[in-house]
Amino acid sequence: MVEMTSFSEMLANRKTWQRSRSGLAREETALRIMETYLMDNHNYVVEARPEYLLHIYGDKCGIQPDFSVSSNSSGKIAFFEAKRQGEQGNAHERTCKYFAPGIQHKCAEIAGFYHPFFYIFMDGLTTSRRLQLQIHGWFDADGYRDRYLMWLKRDVPSLINWFEHTIRGYIDDDTS
Repeated sequence: MVEMTSFSEMLANRKTWQRSRSGLAREETALRIMETYLMDNHNYVVEARPEYLLHIYGDKCGIQPDFSVSSNSSGKIAFFEAKRQGEQGNAHERTCKYFAPGIQHKCAEIAGFYHPFFYIFMDGLTTSRRLQLQIHGWFDADGYRDRYLMWLKRDVPSLINWFEHTIRGYIDDDTS
């Protein structure tokens, strides 16, 4: 008799691009740049795969962003998701879960401000006209335009500029 594996075991054990070297390397590029840039600035802590949100749904269920940057002076935390894909896929669609009211309220209590999520889109997400239209359609309203970076060339200056002119404004502000 053939033993059947459960669907959850199959999902847990499948080979995914996120676990591949190229997937991790591209997602970690932004993390490494932020770590290097903020290395000597003791006001900030950069953390890979932070665990702050691992239990927001209950005991064993939550979210684990790619990385976070927190301000020691204000205690506020910005969570980052780095998303990449080709013409096909749904990496950009998975960012939509962060807009759910329940997630926003629970995460605001932890992060210190409402909607503490920031998104870095790379590869096909920055070159496909169809995907660009979807991303702009979702984010370019109601004050969310600054929540994402279309990181076409993955250059250091554009990521640092986004941090300096956008992210710091959210996490350095000592008001709620």
